[in-house]
Amino acid sequence: MQAVTTIHQRPWTPVSVENSKGYEFLFGLIGAEHTDAYSVDLVRVAPGGYSPVHIDPDSHAFYFMEGQGRVTVAGKAHEVRPGSVVKIPFGAMHSIQNTGESALLFLTIYDPPRQRG
Repeated sequence: MQAVTTIHQRPWTPVSVENSKGYEFLFGLIGAEHTDAYSVDLVRVAPGGYSPVHIDPDSHAFYFMEGQGRVTVAGKAHEVRPGSVVKIPFGAMHSIQNTGESALLFLTIYDPPRQRG
């Protein structure tokens, strides 16, 4: 296990989900090689990008590092910016939209760990 890594050493993976636009991930920033309690991905959403309204099979949280956007959870919209933390409980419908002029960058922390494969 590598104790220190940098995002500049890893490739971004574009993700195209129906009714989404402008999403890229650094999958497994923290994963099973480190812990079985949670996992962490880094997400980048291009200006004008968005996700569809969806439900994920886990609880997760977003920590916003750059940009500005809107996260809708269970029908309620929340404006986000660097330093914002959003908690998405298991089963909650949610979506994300980049409302700014630069990339929206945030960590997604999954509990239980998201299995990619």
